Amino acid sequence: MSKKIFASILFILLVGITGYFQLFPKKEVRKKYTSQPTILIKQIIRVDSKASEKNERVAVGSTALQALYKTHKIQTKGLGINAFITAIDGRVASGEKREFWAFYVNGKQAEVGAGTYIVKNNDTIEWKIETY
Repeated sequence: MSKKIFASILFILLVGITGYFQLFPKKEVRKKYTSQPTILIKQIIRVDSKASEKNERVAVGSTALQALYKTHKIQTKGLGINAFITAIDGRVASGEKREFWAFYVNGKQAEVGAGTYIVKNNDTIEWKIETY
């Protein structure tokens, strides 16, 4: 193919591509960001005589169990509303010592499980080892 024919074809392609983008400009794509509303809670983990506190934002409608999963490494027996916490951040509640992880909401022992309790804005959720 001669250089003149090749240059002509290249020129026609460039003009055609430029014309295409002039006639059909790229449409602006707007992403829809739906920010999920959140609430603020405080989580306290008590192990022996030490306590760690964290203020956390969690999605509205989250359970105490979901909030705990978000902020700490945990192990459970069962799932969802039937979940029973067996370890938080590597601290296992020892069956031999008759220990369990107790769950408190605003200073009072919870009357429902962590997988059932829906956290509310400014709740203080506390987890601590107790014996039976």
